This record gives sequence, C-alpha cells and structure tokens, in this order.
Amino acid sequence: MSPQPLHGSPKMMYDARQQFATNIPLPVSQNMTYIDCCPNPDEIWARPWDQMLASGSGVNCPEDLRTAISQAVKDAQQLWEENRDLQGRFVNDIGELQRIQMAIRQLENDPNNSQLAQARQSLTDMQRRASQVYEMLANKRGELTNRLNNGMSCVAMLQNYLISERLFSWKNQQKLAQVGFPFENRDTCLDEIQKEFEFLAEQTWQLRTFACYQLDFVKSLNDNNSVLCGQNLSAITDQLSKLLCMLVSQSFVVTVQPDPVLKTQHKFVTEVRLLIGDSLGIRQNLVNTNVTVKIIAEEDAKLLSNAQLSEKDIKTVGSISNDFEKMMMDEKGHMAAKFNNSKLTRIAHRKQPPRSAADQRNNPVCAATDQKYALLFHISPFQLGNLGKFDVWTMSLPLMVTVHGSQDCDAQGAILWQRAFNSVNRAQGACDIQHVAWQDLAEVLKHKFVLFTGSRRTLSDSDLNYLYEKFYVPNSQDNKPLTFGRFAKERLRDDVNFSFWEWLFSIMQLIKQKLLKFWDEGWCIGFISKQDASEAMHSSPEPTFLLRFSDTQTGAVSIGFVCEGVPFHLAPFSIKDLEQLSLAQRIVSCPQLKDIRCMYGKNGNADKEEILKYFETEERNKQGSDSPTGYILSEIIMVAKPASGRFSSSFGNDSPSPLSTNSRLDWSPGEVIQPMNSMDIGDYPMGGFDGNVEALLGGGFTARLPDQPLQPVDFSLFDNFQHQQNFTNQQPYHYNDQHHPQQQQPYQ
Repeated sequence: MSPQPLHGSPKMMYDARQQFATNIPLPVSQNMTYIDCCPNPDEIWARPWDQMLASGSGVNCPEDLRTAISQAVKDAQQLWEENRDLQGRFVNDIGELQRIQMAIRQLENDPNNSQLAQARQSLTDMQRRASQVYEMLANKRGELTNRLNNGMSCVAMLQNYLISERLFSWKNQQKLAQVGFPFENRDTCLDEIQKEFEFLAEQTWQLRTFACYQLDFVKSLNDNNSVLCGQNLSAITDQLSKLLCMLVSQSFVVTVQPDPVLKTQHKFVTEVRLLIGDSLGIRQNLVNTNVTVKIIAEEDAKLLSNAQLSEKDIKTVGSISNDFEKMMMDEKGHMAAKFNNSKLTRIAHRKQPPRSAADQRNNPVCAATDQKYALLFHISPFQLGNLGKFDVWTMSLPLMVTVHGSQDCDAQGAILWQRAFNSVNRAQGACDIQHVAWQDLAEVLKHKFVLFTGSRRTLSDSDLNYLYEKFYVPNSQDNKPLTFGRFAKERLRDDVNFSFWEWLFSIMQLIKQKLLKFWDEGWCIGFISKQDASEAMHSSPEPTFLLRFSDTQTGAVSIGFVCEGVPFHLAPFSIKDLEQLSLAQRIVSCPQLKDIRCMYGKNGNADKEEILKYFETEERNKQGSDSPTGYILSEIIMVAKPASGRFSSSFGNDSPSPLSTNSRLDWSPGEVIQPMNSMDIGDYPMGGFDGNVEALLGGGFTARLPDQPLQPVDFSLFDNFQHQQNFTNQQPYHYNDQHHPQQQQPYQ
C-alpha cells in the first residue's frame, strides 16, 4: 500500500489573532493515531473540551497532553538519530553497489576473466544487505513521521485549550474587573499561562526542527518512499509553522487595560506583554524594538479583528503623546512594554455610524458618548528564526472618550454595560447584548458601586429592592428584561428629566465626595422612599432623624425628622450645597435637630453626639485661626424654614434648595531568560545520490512502503483562520487580535 499524503488542511489564517473556537467537537471520522497511552481515542475526540477535562481521561487532559508532547519530542529525537544512522549505512551500501557494478562492466569486456562470477555474487550479496537496510530505513521513516504527526495533534489540542479556554477566561475576568468584580490572582494566573505558552513554543519548535531535519534527509535520496514521505513531512512542517505563528501572535496581550473612560489631556496607564517570554531566543530579536499605540474607532477594530481590514489601513482618530515604548524583559521574565506617561491629547470628531433598526428602537437618543474606541498596539516587525518576519498587534477592550466632565455619566453608563454583558471578543458573530435580566444587572451594580465610591459597605438586598422598584411595580409579574435604553437613556419617571443611571451615578458621586463616612458606618440609610422613611421615624420609640437620597433630584441627600409628631423632609442638599456647609455642620447647627439625639441608620438608631465627634476635629481644622486681615470671621448655620408658622408635612415631592439644581449634576473628578540554543538544519553531513535506488537494488527488488497511510491531524478547530499568506522571509506576517467567539454570561 502506498503512503498517503496528509490531507484535510484547513484554511488557516496567518492573521492569527483570530480566536480559536471553544468546545469544538472533534470529528470521530478522523480516527487520529495516538500514543499508546491514549484509551479509546475515537470516543474522546468526539467530546468537547469541558467534557474531556471533566472526565480526566487519556491524553486529552491538559496535563496528559503536556506529557505526551514532551514524550513525542524525545521519541522524535531518538527516531531521527536512528534514521540518520540507517540512512548513512544505506548511502554507503549504495556507493558500494555502484563500485561493484562498475567493476562488473569492466570484467564483462573480458569473457575469460574468472573474477566475473565472484563479482556478480558480491553484487547479489550487497543488494540483499542494502535491501535489508532500506527496509529498516523505510520503517523508521514511517515511525518518525507518525510520531511527529501525533505530537502535532497534541500540540494543536493543547494550544486550542490554552488560548480558547485559559487565556479567554483570564481576559474575561480582566474585563469584569473593570466594573468591580474581584480578580485577586490576576498576575499569578497570567504567569501560569505564560509558562504554558513558553512550553508550547519550545516543544513545537523542537518538533518542527526534527521534521525539517528528516525532510532534508529524505530529499537526498531518489526513491518512491522518499517522495511520499517528503510530502507528509512538508505538510507537518507547514502546519507546525502555522501553529508557532498563531502561538506567537496570540501571546501578545494587554495585561493592564487602560481606564475604560479616557479623558482628553489626561494621562492613561496601560501595559502589553508577549507571553512566550524569551522562548526561541526571541529576546535577542527584540533589541531596539518599539511598541506603538494609537487610538482607532471601535468599528474599525471589529473589521480588523475579522480580517476585513488590514492593520496598515487603519486610520487613527486621535493623537497620543509618548505613543511608543521599548519591549523589555523585566526581572520576572516578562517581555513587556509599559505605557506610564502617554496622554490622549486630541480626539477627532466622528460621524455617527449607521445603526440598525433594532438599535434605533432600543436607543432612540444617540449622543457623542455612544461612540466607542480602542487602543491598537503594534510591535515593530521582528525576525524569528527561519519562520520569517512577524508583524504582531493586539487591541484593548472598547473604551469611551470624553472631552468634558458633563459627558462622564453617559460614558460611564455605556462602558459599564459593555464590560458587564458584551463578549470579550470582536468576532463577526458576536452581537452586543441588548436585554438583560434584573438579577444580572443588580449583581453588576453591587460591584460597580463599591469600585466607584471606594466604600466598604456594598448595596444590601433592601437597597437593591429599592432600585428594582425604579423599573418594576412591586409584586407584579412584569419582569421583562431591561434594555440599555431603559437603563441609561429613558427618563426614570414622567415627572423627572433624568434616567436611572444618571440618578444612581450622581448618588455614587455624592457618596464618594461627601458622604463616604456616613455611608460606610451605616449612618446614612440612603435608599429608602420618603413614605417609608416617614413611617420608620414615626414608629421609632425615640425621636430620630435620617438621611435619604432624593428621588426627584440627582445627587442630593435630604434630612428627614419628626417635629410635634409630624415627619418632615428638608430640601435635598447637592454636592455644591455641601461644599458651602458640610452635612455634619448642618446637623449641628439646625435648631430643629438640637433636641433629637438619635439618627436612624442602616443598623438602627445611633447616638448623634457620638457620630458628630468624628467630624469635630475635621471641622476645627477647616475653621483655622483668626483672620490676619483683622476681619471678624462668620459662619453659616442651617435653619429649617417653617411654612405659615409651623412645618408642613412632606409626604409630597422634595422641594429644591436655593443652592441646588434640578438638572443633572455636571461634575467630573480631576486627575485627582537565556536564549535557547535552537538547532538549525545543516549541522549534520548527509550523503547525496542522484541515481535510481530501485534499479541499483536489482530487478527483483520491491520498495518497502508503509503498511498504513499517515493518519491526518484534525485542524477543524482552526477553521476560523480564513486568511492565508505564504511563510516567506520577504513578506511579513500580519496578525489580528480576536478572542472567544461564544457569548459568555457571567451572571446567572
């Protein structure tokens, strides 16, 4: 049976930033040849990754795959050395056959020469010996080719798992961390992933090296076995080269994402890293190599990720100062470029991209802050062994840009939705999430609240129930999913001119700047309706007052108290109000609160005097000493103004303070390893022969061909790599950054 060449090679995309698919069932019909330790390969190949990992069976487990790859490299080296020795012996035997044939032709000119019969016998003996060596050589060729093929299949599986499972999971956690979800082991986890990249790079390079060595050997002989074996080895070498290129390009990641909302004329911090480290001696190839950064439109980022646009054709939409850094190796073995002093100096005006009908229905109002951007990082082309030049790039997560503090609220709302619910990839089939359940949104708001305010006290169940009632009627069955428009665009109620997110965002600003101590200690109950607050104060066994957030004004807190058995609520105080007179000072100076000794808080009644002691030192330091100009200092006090000689009940709407505003608060926070000794082809001498081997071995000789065809390696898991270009030294490779194609909902 003649050996069959490798087939089924996928259209693999050299723009190898395209993401591997996850949980791809590998076809049973391929029937891959495995190392002996793999039980039931047909059954295991048919399982997706999560089932294979859960089963912990055979060579498909990551740890077993690593062991199998290491063993394949050792076996390949041993088999190659045996092939080298056998081919050397065979080449010597061929040379001896040529010498004997030449001697026979000379003896045939003298029919009476008695040595002719002896020479012919020597030729027969040498042909028999050479045939035996050739048969052993053919067997060893087949063993080495199959071992390389099996090793390549294990490399492909482990690489798919590493990128589509482990690295994707890390990137998804990194994305969620930007809205407050914990990611405490971020650096440790990435270091472990880097070790896997380095291992795969080294082992894949070794397998490719032995495939190249063997290919060079078989090309030196002219026999049918060499031709077909060479075709198989060429296919293996080509696929291993592509796997290496994908691995290198996928290893370029953004390890420190920039702030999700960038402000013009403000610095940003970010970091990129090449996870293959110093594998393959890459460090010496990156001397004086720059990593540049530029800002591009998110629409172009999606086209680039899907190979619909070249990296060189991407247009920048803004200017960045200090837009390049050196790729350097730090003491931890990280090949990274750190941008600590870059500043977004300008952003160009962009036309609104065309929107779908569904998007227009969900988000009828389209503001400038609806436009998203991305940072594009690019490494200067560098050489990597005989693989050619690499032109590697990656992109940040989508981000927003603001030029004025009044845009901060809208930008923060849009990026919160994107980080929490949209996919970490930019695959062509990945759509933005338009509807989410309240339970998922509530979980996100809990983490975002703590991240933004810096508070120790998170939103409680009662707080979340209060927020829930902003969208739904209590105890109703109307729990349809929420859209982004309902969350951040539409008016919260008909009688107010702000959205839910504007209202909540301004409260988080208020807590962060003016009420953090009140909130952390539970003294500010905050999220409670006016009616519930009045009932709580009424039912208290002793006179109390409380702090609650206004429903009709953004970013404002109101003081409620009971006077003569009637609950009252003072006009809400905004951040601007509290700049003139702090909340503690207002409580101290208000005559109506003088005789009320308890504050109703999250944990019940608290002693007012104990609370105010905390603020005494702070207020005393603010007052300072006497004025050096000789003027007499004055102070502001707060007095609740009665209506018609007595307080009027405040179960109705909040009345605004003269210093407050009913419009949205315009406020923006200020900028408050040694190189690897890689083997090169050509280190060993090889005998060359241009004649016909079969003719030399005699007319009765039949070439020994492999009994079984070389089993193909399944590369269907790389079908997303659709764009091809040749591996040459003259034409650099271009890679695109893409991640996991499936949507992942983190909140159940």
